[in-house]
Amino acid sequence: MKSILIKIKEYFISSAPKPPKNACYFCKRKAADLRNYRNERNKKIKVCYLCVEYAERRAYRK
Repeated sequence: MKSILIKIKEYFISSAPKPPKNACYFCKRKAADLRNYRNERNKKIKVCYLCVEYAERRAYRK
């Protein structure tokens, strides 16, 4: 039997809204040319050319 904490964690993780495929991770704008970065949890994120400077300031890796 799963503990209550695991059930709560699964509920909040699965209910988080995901941005559309061709949308910037930060500004949520749709763009044709997105650059790939990795966040602190080593997940791929896509960033538009306007938010590249912000992503590099936050030390995301290419």
